Amino acid sequence: MATLTESPARSVERRRGSRTVTHGQSVAGYAFSALYVVLLGGFALLPALYAIYLAFVRPEGGFAWLSNFETVITDYRYVETFKNLGIYALMFLVPTMVVSIGLALLLHGRRPAVASTFRVVYYLPHSVIGVAAVLLWLFLLTPRVSPIGGLLQSLGFDSLYHVVRPSSPASLAVLFAIIAVWTSGQGILLMFAALSSVPREIEEAASIDGANSWQLIWRIKLPLLRKWVAYLLIVSVAASTQLFAEPQLMSAVTNGAVGENFSPLQLAYTYAYQYGNFPASAALSIQLLLLGILAAVLVVKKTGLFRVEI
Repeated sequence: MATLTESPARSVERRRGSRTVTHGQSVAGYAFSALYVVLLGGFALLPALYAIYLAFVRPEGGFAWLSNFETVITDYRYVETFKNLGIYALMFLVPTMVVSIGLALLLHGRRPAVASTFRVVYYLPHSVIGVAAVLLWLFLLTPRVSPIGGLLQSLGFDSLYHVVRPSSPASLAVLFAIIAVWTSGQGILLMFAALSSVPREIEEAASIDGANSWQLIWRIKLPLLRKWVAYLLIVSVAASTQLFAEPQLMSAVTNGAVGENFSPLQLAYTYAYQYGNFPASAALSIQLLLLGILAAVLVVKKTGLFRVEI
């Protein structure tokens, strides 16, 4: 606290000095950032640049212009794979955002011990992700070995083949979305961390002005969470375009009944490793990359994610 004899300018200068970043902190920040940049360049940017180059050459060599893109777009499976991806993304994004924000709001303001316990509980499903999560759900959906096998059989499901209903791609997309939402605990932790950064003074002032719990949520907390929600939405859209492991494993355990080209990534895999047409596979992968970038740009422009608020 500034003394009575201290000038306002001196007080501001002293407060700024207390927040000065030390040399060690600056070096550590640059070191961690440099490591991230190296990994980003080696495992993201360089492969993406190579894929862009590969998408414009012929399998036998030579410049191909847009023929590789034409090859995949005119494929009879192309539209169906993106339709499946669209259903999956919709059924994944909406519940993920609602669950992440809703559970974070429920935890916010609880006693620290209660909040910590439930954060661990919500995160536990996220500890089993990817192929392991798919295998776990295959176990749960197989009536003969599932702990809820009796319930599945009472509903008329005698085998995994009947549960996944390969004749209905939409139901498969919903099933894959359920698996993905189940392992989206990181979104809850992100939203809770964002809520914890909301100054208590703002909430207390709103309560003094007569705001109830719902008004605090709609008028104070959610507006302050806008940028964090935008970030979670971008990450979730990027994750939804990576649908591959779930349908691939389902296809393997059902002897191909689910189909080996359910998602665009599966179709790209087919072009690369069954047809040996890596340029066409790269062209399809680039389309998925552009789809994710376009969605991210739209979210950033609509939410003002990088707008500096003074």
